[in-house]
Amino acid sequence: MTLTPSLLPAATHPRIAELFRIAQEIWREREDLRITYGTISNPDFWAWIGWHGIEESVELARANFPWPPLHLVERVGGVTTDHRIFREGGIVDWRRMVQQLTGAGFKFEGASVLDFGCGCGRILRYFARYAGAARFVGVDVDATPLAWCRRELDFAEFEQIPLLPPTGLPRGGFDALYSYSVFSHIPRESQLAWLEEFARVLRPGGFAVLTYHGERAVERWLAGETPSEAPRPQQLRESLPRLRQEGLLFFPFGNMRTPNPENIEHWQQLDRAQYGNVFLTREFIEREWTRHFAIASHTPAPDDWQDYVVLRRR
Repeated sequence: MTLTPSLLPAATHPRIAELFRIAQEIWREREDLRITYGTISNPDFWAWIGWHGIEESVELARANFPWPPLHLVERVGGVTTDHRIFREGGIVDWRRMVQQLTGAGFKFEGASVLDFGCGCGRILRYFARYAGAARFVGVDVDATPLAWCRRELDFAEFEQIPLLPPTGLPRGGFDALYSYSVFSHIPRESQLAWLEEFARVLRPGGFAVLTYHGERAVERWLAGETPSEAPRPQQLRESLPRLRQEGLLFFPFGNMRTPNPENIEHWQQLDRAQYGNVFLTREFIEREWTRHFAIASHTPAPDDWQDYVVLRRR
């Protein structure tokens, strides 16, 4: 089997070309993988490469993009996140984003895709699989992980954005965007402001995939299955009538304790009025997120955590 455009997009980036070469060898040698995944272009095969392949192949591990330092990993995943959680969670969420976009009819070939709130590339790094076919741009308010991404994930472009729009992103410059666990942490006014900006930067017919804390997240929070202290389970339970009535609950983050000295100033400067844990109802989504968008699909907690919504730009 050869690497043709119909199977894998041609990659001029040397690291991605090397990853493709090694993946092709693994594909050729492993009949079990060919039977399981059917084609080398199957995203589930690439999820296997990222999850199991780099543990089984020293050559693949060496060719892989570097991992960010732990203090940057903490900024996107919290103090309990290590490199394994960062890697495996990124694969799961990347696979889900691909499924949500392609399930809505999106095609990567020739497209421009925006990662909103990219951090240190937890999800974006896996889109290197499509780097020969599409343009990827990552944006974030935090300059430090963006600087790391520019050095290490150089198949994509990276730009810093303000806490609230406007941005310098071009009008109608993107065919799709995705954002994991951003709208689960910003208040109503910020959500609506960014949805306006999404409508500006997406072309008509473009897609936005967003996640949020829905019913399943509430259930797990009440059961004490989350590490966050904002809110505590009893506080959330007492607020449920307001959630049902208003459709949104926002609990600002408290003091952020960190084992990483590099992050002390970062957490101290965090605007607690703009960051916390947010819970939404489906009725709120249908009422407030549809001013410029139609809901293409809604997937409640496919991975037993956050809900996914695919919006299509009118």
